[in-house]
Amino acid sequence: MGNLLLVVLVLLVNTALGQNQTTITIIDFVKIKNERRQEAVFYYENNWKMYRDIALKKGFIASYKLLTTPADSIANFDLILMTEYADSLQFNLSEDRFQQIIKETRPDGPKLLNGLKPNDFRESLFFKKAKTLFRPQS
Repeated sequence: MGNLLLVVLVLLVNTALGQNQTTITIIDFVKIKNERRQEAVFYYENNWKMYRDIALKKGFIASYKLLTTPADSIANFDLILMTEYADSLQFNLSEDRFQQIIKETRPDGPKLLNGLKPNDFRESLFFKKAKTLFRPQS
């Protein structure tokens, strides 16, 4: 009976904490330069995505997305990169964790298409850090 009570209490605490948990999302807005979309998508798929897949498996991040959008006169960017962290602690550790992942997986630098460096095909316009106010309960 005591073990069952302990399990129920742990589940209740985890549920209560999960409902009020504030996740941190980093959102990067990127402009593709010189009509080099193929190189940009290759770079993000073979580097950015790979690093996040590893981080996700290790529990360093909660989720990620790469979105495409047509640039226009109001919002002159082509890609939106989103990385979600479970909490501020996870976010605060992210730089060191990603540096370690990069060092282990691509010690000689990122995988590139046509030998073009990132500055040749993309420009990071700005980024935003956002906190979750509420989300659907799982």
